[in-house]
Amino acid sequence: MISKQNRGNFVILIIAFICIILPFVFVFFRNMKFNSRERSIGLNEMNGNPDVFVSVFQRGGDNDVWEKALSEEAVQATGLWQMKGATYDAVVENRTPYEVTDWSLKLIVDDKCYLENAWCGKLGIYQTYGNTLLHQVIDLRNYKKNMLNISSIKDGESNYFPLKENDFFIYYPSKEEKEAPLMESVPGRPNSQAKFGFIVYTANSVYPLEFNHGVFYYRLNRRISKDPAFKVLVVISIIWFFSCLFLFLTEGRINEIEQLEERDKQAIQEVMETFSGFVDAKDPYTGCHSIRVAKYSKMIAKELGLDKRECQLVFYCGLLHDCGKIGIHDDILSKPEHLTEEEFRSIRKHTLQGFEILSSLTAIPEACIVARYHHERYDGMGYPDGLKGDEIPLYARIICLADSFDAMNSNRCYRKHMTPDLIINQIRDNAGMQFDPVVCQAMLRLLSSGEIEFAD
Repeated sequence: MISKQNRGNFVILIIAFICIILPFVFVFFRNMKFNSRERSIGLNEMNGNPDVFVSVFQRGGDNDVWEKALSEEAVQATGLWQMKGATYDAVVENRTPYEVTDWSLKLIVDDKCYLENAWCGKLGIYQTYGNTLLHQVIDLRNYKKNMLNISSIKDGESNYFPLKENDFFIYYPSKEEKEAPLMESVPGRPNSQAKFGFIVYTANSVYPLEFNHGVFYYRLNRRISKDPAFKVLVVISIIWFFSCLFLFLTEGRINEIEQLEERDKQAIQEVMETFSGFVDAKDPYTGCHSIRVAKYSKMIAKELGLDKRECQLVFYCGLLHDCGKIGIHDDILSKPEHLTEEEFRSIRKHTLQGFEILSSLTAIPEACIVARYHHERYDGMGYPDGLKGDEIPLYARIICLADSFDAMNSNRCYRKHMTPDLIINQIRDNAGMQFDPVVCQAMLRLLSSGEIEFAD
């Protein structure tokens, strides 16, 4: 039976659940519609900042053109003694934050020519003969003459596929050669571009050809996690989950005030430890880091003379201080080598991400403050806001030292833990610089008394 005191709360939670699920369904189907939509852009529409930029150009310019004498059989078929050949490259660049999938490029021929070869994918060749349209998708690098159902001209070991004005061919990318899909546009990420080429021969009088007419067909694949509405719903769902958890944990003991308060404290701590465990589990070398930092922080707070309630708040803040790392890629967190500038910037973002995650945790408003400022330095050289001295909240100053101590006192993927003497020297040397000197003195007393132990 649900107690009378909580019946209204349960009704609210059920209504809230429905109000959360319905937007989730809406966002899901909206994302499916976004991904399934077939898009297109003409080559003459590439000015500005399109989703995808396509350029087709002659490789090497006029310096990379050759003449080829034709065999007697080819002369009879073409009416030409020789032709000029050139290699063309086509580059497709994804400029969106999404994957480009199911894409193809249609190139329309402006004048008579002969297509000989193409690579990095298959071609759909479309030839018009009167009212007849001949069409075949073929890999020009690997086929036999008897496989053809479109017109071709034999010239020794080569085959030429004649194309008239307004004929066209469609390039279909090769997944094996990583031409598809085109990955989202992220600095330094490969495979956000695709490149293919083809060889075309023409009569001298119509050379060189320009492939300025065509259409690029594509779809965008947006991961639902990149939808801003989805992110908002996830945050709301977390709040709803914690609300349900709190309600179930308190149900049945509503009249036992003292026991209820104690149980609430234990439940909150366990939830926070579990949540912090998820964060720490992303990096096997820093397992239980948040719990240790929380314990050290509580001991420092007690040594500084803070009351029982504040010591417990510092403990909770210590558990949650690194929650922003849940949004950082595992490869960066566990990288044994020195981080690049870009990777270091990504790491630094965890303070702001933690602040955003915990802003809705109204029960412990200090948690989001600590998450944001626990990497600020006493001398003002820290991040993200460059606060200094007493501008930095006390809880953040405490957890800053506890966090650094655990890092120095723990084995990491790139080094072993420091010796006790070296750790003590680091704390002393950075008092008034990285750390609050008063907090440093409290920490040194705890280390001296053995209340906080060094690693073996």
